Amino acid sequence: MSLSPSPALRWFAAAAVIVVAVGACADQPTVAASDTVPGAAAAARTPTVTSAPALSTAERNYEIKFMQGMIDHHMMAVMMSEMCLQKAVHEELRALCSEIIAAQRTEIMEMQSWLQSWYGITYEPEMKPGDQQMMDRMAAMSSAEFEVEYMERMIRHHAKAVKEGEHCLDKAYHAELKTLCANIIATQREEIAIMQAWLCAWYGICR
Repeated sequence: MSLSPSPALRWFAAAAVIVVAVGACADQPTVAASDTVPGAAAAARTPTVTSAPALSTAERNYEIKFMQGMIDHHMMAVMMSEMCLQKAVHEELRALCSEIIAAQRTEIMEMQSWLQSWYGITYEPEMKPGDQQMMDRMAAMSSAEFEVEYMERMIRHHAKAVKEGEHCLDKAYHAELKTLCANIIATQREEIAIMQAWLCAWYGICR
């Protein structure tokens, strides 16, 4: 069974101009999110000013914690997917791993830039205790064992990101971050379905 992954990043944004009086007669446009992405309607009601932090302490604390945690989460997916390129035998899976690497590296850089721009925070990914041991165990597996382990782990990994993304739509302030979270939900749900189908077709693991 062959399923092709969709493009890793889908950006949905439209522009709405807010006119702000500057000085006597100068006008400066500001871009706000549209309603085309789940959660973007709420974002559109709270226009984002580039480099400005969230208005409330709760929103600021949430955004900082979310982005730092998601950066760490994405980096583990990137590391596992880089190993996938070396060990997986199915071309379809290697292609998906390449997509995951590209998409999540891009999202890491976006969140790092927002942490710096909005909150003056420089953040680098951190591995959790036991992550390196898990990577070492996966490196020692046969190709077939690795494919099963990778897909089962990545399904769980994606499911957690989807759950966190749904919370983000409710709790984040910045429209840009809400749009990223909507993309995470859509993309990773689709990738979960693809990997579940491959596990069933290739290894008889049908859930």
